[in-house]
Amino acid sequence: MNNQWMKRTLLAISIQVAIGGVYAAEAGSDVDVAESQDEQPVGENQSDITTANQTKAIAPVIINKDETPSLLPKEGSQAAQALKQQEGDATKETNLQEVFTSNERQYSLIKKSEISIFYDLDYTYYRDSQINAALNEGSLYQLRVDEDASHTITNTFSGQYGLSDNLTLSASIPLIAKSDNLKDTTTAGLGDIGFGARWEPFPLKAGRLPLILFGSLSTKTGDSPYEINPVKELSTGKGYYSVGVGASTRKYIDPVVLFASVSANYGLKETGLNQVRGGGDQTVRILDTFEPGITGGFSFGYAYSFNYDVSMTMSYQQSFNSNTSFTYTNGESYKAAGQTSSMFSIALGVRVSPETIVNGTLGIGLTEDSPDVSLGLSFPLDILGFGKKKKAI
Repeated sequence: MNNQWMKRTLLAISIQVAIGGVYAAEAGSDVDVAESQDEQPVGENQSDITTANQTKAIAPVIINKDETPSLLPKEGSQAAQALKQQEGDATKETNLQEVFTSNERQYSLIKKSEISIFYDLDYTYYRDSQINAALNEGSLYQLRVDEDASHTITNTFSGQYGLSDNLTLSASIPLIAKSDNLKDTTTAGLGDIGFGARWEPFPLKAGRLPLILFGSLSTKTGDSPYEINPVKELSTGKGYYSVGVGASTRKYIDPVVLFASVSANYGLKETGLNQVRGGGDQTVRILDTFEPGITGGFSFGYAYSFNYDVSMTMSYQQSFNSNTSFTYTNGESYKAAGQTSSMFSIALGVRVSPETIVNGTLGIGLTEDSPDVSLGLSFPLDILGFGKKKKAI
């Protein structure tokens, strides 16, 4: 019984294979005939066509089983070109670089003939305790501790121009508003206009850290603190010209970028000030000469991009000032003690459009000579329609 069922099963399978083969051969023959009829010139012998079609129908098909057909588009096809990264497509490294340079502009350059304009809004808060004492014949008879607090809002419009691919020029115009609780007064006006240049002496090369050298010139267009009434008035500038030099570098290590810089500034001496600086009823001290001295500093930090839209920058800045001296008309001179200012800052960058990043900054003063709190907001003016522009040729 089992042998009969096996024989019947083999017979059924054989019939099915035979029918499938005949159907496949007929289908292939029909396709070949249709293709030959489409390609056959008018007037060709019909018997020749039939013979050719029969030959094609029985021609053996050779298949190499070792070859696996690729599912990827062929090289050079439109599909392959579409899958390739196009120029200008965002990558993790380019996004991180854009995020970093949007907040730390002194570490980057712009292309030749490009113009970029930025607006920075900064607020600083100082709190201080002043001791007022009076002496009479060597005895202290009046002692008062005054709590002072000052607020400063700075609006800065800055522009950059790419003189060449490795040289960028910059300028900044600050507008300052200040208030002081102890003096019970406010002021507003133009601050010290500044100019700068950044230069990359060596082209970028794999395995070598980029180096950018920078220089700056700060004017004294603001109200000088050495030419006003220091008891009742406020200044909007530092009161002297200064020049500075420095160098910066950066290193991209996915997913962060590390950066550091060093700088030095020299303030030019101011003479002929004629400012009253205290004294008794009979002897008045008048400031005649002020020498700012030398200021040096450094900064370092890192920037991290959480995703394409949000990033964070953390940095530390510290500066030292020394050799500051005051000379009075009576020949008396005074040399101020050295000052140290340090700030820890956190900046959050948010992309509000494909080409615009807005940065908010929180700074915390770490020494007595630093602002207690500093807040900042920075964004390019292309958000208002200006944008980066190519110089017309």
